[in-house]
Amino acid sequence: MAEMTDDERYAAIRARDARFDGMFFTCVRSTGIFCRPSCPSRTPRRDRVEFAPSAAAAVERGYRACKRCGPLAPPGADSEDPAGELAHRALTLIHAGALDGGPEESTAVGELADRLHVTERTLHRALRARTGSGAVAHARMARARRAHELLRSTSLAMGDIAAAAGFGSERQLHETVSRTFGRAPSAIRELAVPRRGMHGAGVADGGDDADSAAVVSADLAVRRPFHAAGLANWFAARAIPGVEHVDGLLWTRAVALPHGPAVLQVDLGVADGPLPLTAHLRDLRDYAAAVSLARHVLDLDADPCGIDAGLTAAMPALAPLVQARPGVRIPGTPSLAEALLWAIVGQQISTVRARALLEGATDLAGEKLPATMRTAHVHRLAISPAEAGARAEEWFRGPGARRRTLAAALAAPPDPHLPVPELREQLLTIRGIGPWTADYALLRGARAIDVAPPRDVALLAVARALDLAGDFAALDQVLGAASPWRSYAVMQLWHHRDSLPAHQRTLRKDRS
Repeated sequence: MAEMTDDERYAAIRARDARFDGMFFTCVRSTGIFCRPSCPSRTPRRDRVEFAPSAAAAVERGYRACKRCGPLAPPGADSEDPAGELAHRALTLIHAGALDGGPEESTAVGELADRLHVTERTLHRALRARTGSGAVAHARMARARRAHELLRSTSLAMGDIAAAAGFGSERQLHETVSRTFGRAPSAIRELAVPRRGMHGAGVADGGDDADSAAVVSADLAVRRPFHAAGLANWFAARAIPGVEHVDGLLWTRAVALPHGPAVLQVDLGVADGPLPLTAHLRDLRDYAAAVSLARHVLDLDADPCGIDAGLTAAMPALAPLVQARPGVRIPGTPSLAEALLWAIVGQQISTVRARALLEGATDLAGEKLPATMRTAHVHRLAISPAEAGARAEEWFRGPGARRRTLAAALAAPPDPHLPVPELREQLLTIRGIGPWTADYALLRGARAIDVAPPRDVALLAVARALDLAGDFAALDQVLGAASPWRSYAVMQLWHHRDSLPAHQRTLRKDRS
């Protein structure tokens, strides 16, 4: 997509076009406020506005967030250029709390660069080029967003909010929030409208009670359209009892976060606006990680309008599928290692069989949640991928070679912060992992947007039913035309498979 001109951006804000939310921000010189393009406020005159590529860049220029539209969505970062990809990976870690707490910010930025396998200067240049701001500005903006959510949705003490949002002190909380939103934290709390009965309990370090927990909420910004049913159906078909549950469009999942277990619950069925997240946290310091993980698993940073338009232009035969399921997302996993576990176990067997095997593994070594975090259907963590690999002999009922692959691959999985091409190369060096397994794991675990697991019998069955391709070679060529959105083309075909008559759904055997 060509870079927008400022006149095109102004036309978008005059139309209050929500499709551009998160792509740029409107900065109003006369008021010192920045907004989303869809802000319902009166459109300012053309000579009174400038545009920023990210919320952090707007704040760094001295603007504060609009109180009407709440420009809280993190900037999108999908890009075909290496700097754009690096910036996206950096922002993902920053929003998950990579620069919060611990060492000084300058030291933390260096550690972030090390995690991304680049120099600090390269990281700084990539972020500046892609978003107009450096890592520290984005981290401060992310902390302000988290604090704003917690002030509006919980009764936690200011000290707990400061720790949960990633600030080093209450003073930093007050200074950053006041600068960003134009109001002190106490004023934001006083003006907040109670929502969904959220409350806070416990303290940031978990306290002395090993069974204590905190219940907090967040609004997950999402670009519409959003195909909630596709995500719900996918997760429901693979939900391990006690670990994950789907009730209609209400998704609940137990996950392991850096400081302890958590239970995430998201109402996918909200028709408009952000998706409400309720998080039961063992430790409030995991608030940022919980929000980031939910966004990753639900693929909330995708640009559905651009993706759907790209697919229909590149593959006109997909147009009816896209029209029937606009805004399809990639159903993620909490980690690349978990996606790799599912991919290896699911080789050449059905989804039902793969889930049964992983349920058995979790029965063997799943961790019970604290009593205060359990729900009617979710009460334990899944077995960790590392332990699943180490104990494969005890639960995996399949070829011995695949047990050895599980042990080797999950003992030391590739660094998930590497670029996708490098991740794929490393996966393919592991004995027992071929292109299908690698691409499936990358699609779900690394949000690889441009992969298509080769020789997938379910994809070929759908392609034949749609008269798109008759063999695997033709299918690869057809899906190649969908680049750089091949993963979303794959998801469209996989979803469509469920609507086919039974005799058209498979060629030989299904894959998980």
